[in-house]
Amino acid sequence: MEDHNERSQEDQSSMPPPVPPLQDPSLQENLYHEPPREQPPLQEPPAVDIPPLKPGNWLWQSIVSTILCCIPFGIVGIVYAAKVDSFYFNGQYNESERAAKKAKMWTIIAFVIGIVYWIVSIIWFTTGNMPEYMEGIIENNASGYNF
Repeated sequence: MEDHNERSQEDQSSMPPPVPPLQDPSLQENLYHEPPREQPPLQEPPAVDIPPLKPGNWLWQSIVSTILCCIPFGIVGIVYAAKVDSFYFNGQYNESERAAKKAKMWTIIAFVIGIVYWIVSIIWFTTGNMPEYMEGIIENNASGYNF
């Protein structure tokens, strides 16, 4: 029993003392019932210009199509792809979109021409017509000075 009494006394000693009541009743009323405050007029948040999403620049696709497919058209694609980011970060969003569309167009053109070139080359090599074609070019364009 003694342990239980000691614990309850310890619990009571760790609690803060109660708050004394105020002497003046009008002060107590003001404490619990504050008059309504005037709220400031609602203001709309300032308009923030949110830029449009940055268009894809097609840079890595242009580089791959330049290396593997068609160098001239791939280079044009790289030039337009490089312009996309500079236009966008300078706030020229419409020009950035146009450059992205042109980069896409030239990259696809380079890719298609490269694929057609590879298909034609494979056909020439597999049918055996490529060596005859090359010999014909050499014979028609050769002169006595080349040998």
